[in-house]
Amino acid sequence: MGTLTLLTLKAVCARFPEVGEQDIHWWVTQGWVRPDGPPTPEHAADWRFHPVDVARVGLIRDLRHDMGVADDTLPLVLSLIDQVYSLRAALRGVAGVLDRLPPEVRQTVLAVTEEVDPSGP
Repeated sequence: MGTLTLLTLKAVCARFPEVGEQDIHWWVTQGWVRPDGPPTPEHAADWRFHPVDVARVGLIRDLRHDMGVADDTLPLVLSLIDQVYSLRAALRGVAGVLDRLPPEVRQTVLAVTEEVDPSGP
């Protein structure tokens, strides 16, 4: 298995030139992005960001710069996006369980699902 590469604050800013260190400091204090290391600005030189947090920086950048989402609305939007990701993960888990069931049980589950939601997938 490969080694996970963590990026420094400067490397993250280099990847997203329209995002400044002060932006990321603010996002860390808001809990929108979570670096390894103490989440205080005086420890920013020690921060290392996992790929998921680097992607989160890109998402926040897109929401703010490309989509015009206001800073006071970002917590709500990020929360809703997080909920969608959680629901997708839960559905993948359910689908995995269904895949391991005998075919006749899967057919019964699908039939009941169609009764509940006739519009289907």
